[in-house]
Amino acid sequence: MREIKAATIRQKGGPFQIENLILDEPRPEEVLVRIVATGMCHTDMVARDQLYEVPLPVVLGHEGAGVVEQVGGSVKKVAPGDHVVLTYMWCGHCKPCLRGDLTY
Repeated sequence: MREIKAATIRQKGGPFQIENLILDEPRPEEVLVRIVATGMCHTDMVARDQLYEVPLPVVLGHEGAGVVEQVGGSVKKVAPGDHVVLTYMWCGHCKPCLRGDLTY
């Protein structure tokens, strides 16, 4: 476990607040990235306003760049020290992924 800073939302439509939180160690399939650049997008605002309902409180964000600090035991494609870009999840097997439309 480690202490991190994160922008959280605690109520519908509320302000983003920088808070100290405790983060668990990465699970086997997870990667811990030290974020060095990030952005807030329309999806984050929709979740903040609960037009797309997410449990609150929440830490939003799926766009950013950083450096891998730690990987779970099942991770094979990145290693600590790698510079990475974060984006939407993709499977790599469905028709949109095979077409190169990774965000669909």
